Amino acid sequence: MRYYRIIVLLCFLGISALIFYFLMRMEETERKERASVVAIELPYTWVGNISKTPIAEPSGITYHPLRKTLFVVDDGGFIHEIRPDGTSAKMKNCKELDLEGITTHPITGNLYVVVEDDELILEINPETFAIQREFKINRIFEGKPLLKEGGMGVEAIAFVPDNSHPEGGTFWIGNQTINLKPSGERSVVCEVEVPLISSDAKVSDCKIVRFFEMDFVDISGLTYDSQADSLVLISDTTNLLVELKRDGSRLHKYLLPGKDQEGVTLDGLGYMYISQESGQIIKLADSRLR
Repeated sequence: MRYYRIIVLLCFLGISALIFYFLMRMEETERKERASVVAIELPYTWVGNISKTPIAEPSGITYHPLRKTLFVVDDGGFIHEIRPDGTSAKMKNCKELDLEGITTHPITGNLYVVVEDDELILEINPETFAIQREFKINRIFEGKPLLKEGGMGVEAIAFVPDNSHPEGGTFWIGNQTINLKPSGERSVVCEVEVPLISSDAKVSDCKIVRFFEMDFVDISGLTYDSQADSLVLISDTTNLLVELKRDGSRLHKYLLPGKDQEGVTLDGLGYMYISQESGQIIKLADSRLR
């Protein structure tokens, strides 16, 4: 009889543990669903402004995992390389183009910069800042215009490596708009195939293969979170940071600190960097939901 009571007690405890586990999982699921709809405060620890050299209106930023430095572009057409302590390594004017976003290919080390007015992606050598190739983004998707000619243009870019893809990965770009009217310019994030491997031409075309419509305006920055396999978008006007899966579903929505956020990047070491139009490069210890 004593053994029978022990068995019953163990069964009761086991069932209770399972119920508790499932309740916790349900609560976690509900919490994540709420976080994808309702913006919450970004969880972070403030490190501060690391910039030691003024940068006039920085518009994009990327972390270079091979060089262990940051690259920043500004509205005047300059590219800056910044050391981790915030001091300048070098800078160069890039044809006085309207450079709005920058990303890094983690394998080749090349930089890719998007030119806003021309819907153009430039491949740039990180050592010399020489332009190696140019890729023109086709504005048309499935026979219809997607990126408005003469509109506010592409503002952000991120490269997502993929060993199974024939080009070694794809790019994602963010199109900027200040309203969501049906007749206006569309707030979209687009996946773009670029002939990085299949062509060695100095000038090539590239195409949009899919896109996702956003319900907020002013996509100003974009980066890839390799640890979460997600896209991280920021919006200047609405002070938002939004995480998306690559299937377009939303993971989380956060309220950003500060203002005039123009670019965002992650270093894979737990830190987030945000370039602000004021010239500051803000460093945060990243504590987002996982």
